[in-house]
Amino acid sequence: MRAASHANGKDLAKEISLLKAQLEELTNSMGGTGESIVARGEEAVEETLRSARELIAKYGDTAKAVAQDTIDLKNKATDKLIEQTEARPLTTLAAVVGIGFLAGWLCRRQ
Repeated sequence: MRAASHANGKDLAKEISLLKAQLEELTNSMGGTGESIVARGEEAVEETLRSARELIAKYGDTAKAVAQDTIDLKNKATDKLIEQTEARPLTTLAAVVGIGFLAGWLCRRQ
């Protein structure tokens, strides 16, 4: 009986050592998988940043030019409005009164 329990003990010890080895292999493979996932994530972030930098480099100057053109157009329209108001004050006053009357009439109807 003692020999049987001794044999079972050896088998159990072998099973435990086998399970430990398998657990170590699994841990190592999972560690490698985690590292590869992190590496792929870093590569994706770097690719996205590179694309964003290329897009900014490509269209940044165009956006600045459009913004400057818009500012110039606003300044030109403001100057023209002031010039017209100073040149024809009564016409400007009549236009403002007419627009106000029209807006009031349209709002009252609704």
